[in-house]
Amino acid sequence: MNPFRKLPRLISRLCLGAAVFASSSVLCAQDNDRIFTTKGGAAVRGKIVERTRDKVVIEVRGTNQSFTSNEIARIVFDGEPQQLTRAKDFIGTGQIDQAIDEFKKIDDKSIKSDVIKQDYDFYKGYIAAANALRGKGDANAAKNLLLNWVKDNSTSNCYYMAAEKLGELAMAMGTTDQAVKYFGALANSPFPELKVRGNYLGGKALLTLKQTANAKAKFDLVSQAQVADPVSLKFKKLASVASVRCEATDGKSAEALQALEKMVDEGDATDAELFAELFNAIGGIQQGAGNNDEAILAFLKTDLLYASQTEAHAEALYSLSQLWPKIGDNQRAIDAKSRLAKLYPTSPWLKK
Repeated sequence: MNPFRKLPRLISRLCLGAAVFASSSVLCAQDNDRIFTTKGGAAVRGKIVERTRDKVVIEVRGTNQSFTSNEIARIVFDGEPQQLTRAKDFIGTGQIDQAIDEFKKIDDKSIKSDVIKQDYDFYKGYIAAANALRGKGDANAAKNLLLNWVKDNSTSNCYYMAAEKLGELAMAMGTTDQAVKYFGALANSPFPELKVRGNYLGGKALLTLKQTANAKAKFDLVSQAQVADPVSLKFKKLASVASVRCEATDGKSAEALQALEKMVDEGDATDAELFAELFNAIGGIQQGAGNNDEAILAFLKTDLLYASQTEAHAEALYSLSQLWPKIGDNQRAIDAKSRLAKLYPTSPWLKK
């Protein structure tokens, strides 16, 4: 038997196999978008086939999987610059300086894909906003970057992230009425967790504007929300404190103080965010009643014990700078104001 008679068929099979392999490789190369969820774990790989404000659909081996926007930590698109991917990773871990360094290396002119360019523009604005909120960048320029992005991409799943950052920028810039609008975008979302977040942040903004009735209505929505995730439960606790502050502003100081002191007695003092808000609330009520010594004591607890809570600490330092002169200690007032300016250069408390 001639051993070479089977050679043509063997070659044919090899060619067919090579063609299938090549086709498969092309398919894999095209289907390498990745979705990372807030739950952690391995990324879901496939091809993004739909992307809206509220969900993203990815096709995985012929089957569509849908993810809501609030459960997506980040998306990595097939073919995006590696520096953009690394910048997203750094943003996810709060390493803004490293994200900025990576972003500077990106040649935006080399980005040909519209969807990757959309992502690039979003993160450019997001990083600029995060940097400005640390007092290291131009807040107005960052705001314009995000506003322009939202104008062109209001149906993107990154919309809610942009709205929250715009709200934070508005608070820092003293345009609190605009912050109410931006946080309202979160409150109007279909997701309970975002509703809680948006209502709490919006309520805080309204309280700053002294619109206590509207603020309390927001806090009540938070308190009544049926949620179980840790972040939302945290907002529910904070909303209960803020709601009491509203009642104090409306003239129910004695009842408010009693409620707050009960929360202190029954609460866990290791919950820094909650206790910083509690002591600031007590300090504010005592200050309003002219009880300067008691007010100073409350704000000092935030200053000395819970300085890690930046927003509450800024409020405490501002309040102390106003209270120390009332008991004849001008030097401590100067020190408190100086620390406020040094630690929180973009804080709205510094502009009061």
